[in-house]
Amino acid sequence: EEWEEVVAGMSSAKKLQSEVDRVLKAVTEGQEVFEEIWQKVHEASTAAQKEKFESELKTQIKKLQRLREQLKTWIAGDQVKDKQPLMEARKRIETDMERFKVCEKETKTKAYSKDGLAAAGTNDPETRAKMEAREWLDGCLDSLQTQKDALEAEIEVIRSRQKKGSKVTARETELDGQRERHNYHVERLELMLRLLDNDNLTYEDINSIRDDVDYYIQSNQDPDFQEDETIYDALNLDELDQEKGGLVQLSKKDKDVEKAQKEKEDAEREEARRREEAELERKKKLDEEKRQKEEQRRQLENERRRQEEEKRRQQAEVQRRQELQRQQEAAAAAAKKNAAAPAPAAAPAAAPKTAPPPPSIHQKSF
Repeated sequence: EEWEEVVAGMSSAKKLQSEVDRVLKAVTEGQEVFEEIWQKVHEASTAAQKEKFESELKTQIKKLQRLREQLKTWIAGDQVKDKQPLMEARKRIETDMERFKVCEKETKTKAYSKDGLAAAGTNDPETRAKMEAREWLDGCLDSLQTQKDALEAEIEVIRSRQKKGSKVTARETELDGQRERHNYHVERLELMLRLLDNDNLTYEDINSIRDDVDYYIQSNQDPDFQEDETIYDALNLDELDQEKGGLVQLSKKDKDVEKAQKEKEDAEREEARRREEAELERKKKLDEEKRQKEEQRRQLENERRRQEEEKRRQQAEVQRRQELQRQQEAAAAAAKKNAAAPAPAAAPAAAPKTAPPPPSIHQKSF
């Protein structure tokens, strides 16, 4: 069980690092594409070409902004230990965002009139009010887009952690609902922007809903937020749009293009996620096979050592018995040799000593 927990932890860490590497690679590639389009914008020879390239530049910066939201999530969390590459990538994206804002502002100023309204230096109050209303609409769209990017980044994180076939979570459903609300407001504000540019909507009309729109943008994440679904009703935007005829078709076309682009990006992310899961599964399988082989090797090594130890013990026992047998045989041979040897001859008995005879009378001395 401990080994399984270690393997699971290693697999999770590898999966997270793989996702980090994929996002950092996507940032690098996205910035390269951004730089190529940036050059095309400034080298365009016609207004139509420049407008086309600026649209592509906007699409590319949105992709980078979505990646930036993912980087911000990792930087704020504690899952990724080495955050320096994440912070550097985020800073590079924010630099490109500032470059895009400058380009977009220049384009809008030039497109607003032939002479750019003398670089906004006109003294006409009506014109200044109209420009302020336009800038407010642009600011609202930027704020909503930033919030949308954050929602989509969180949705992507949730989906990347889900197993295949998992049910949609309550949080994911909530985030999808918030994103759809943002899409609705973005659509309305973009329509107002077009109508304003074509003088079908006045700056007074726009100012009449500013407080309600600002409240939505600033407070839509609050727990007690109550949305007013009638904000735009008094402006009759759809009727004004239909009076312009071609704008409805253009709006639908733009929406279809954006939807197709988003579906393509989602499909690419899903395909990348599937490939990463397959690669992680393959690596996990290889790790498990390696672990099993290592376990088998250890078992074989332990069995070999046990057999060698048993063999040495048996050899020692045989040697001990042989030595004991040799000792017994030596003792038996010695005993047999002693039994067969003749007994030594006994020494002759000594003659008994007799007392000398008494001296004769003749031998007495005088």
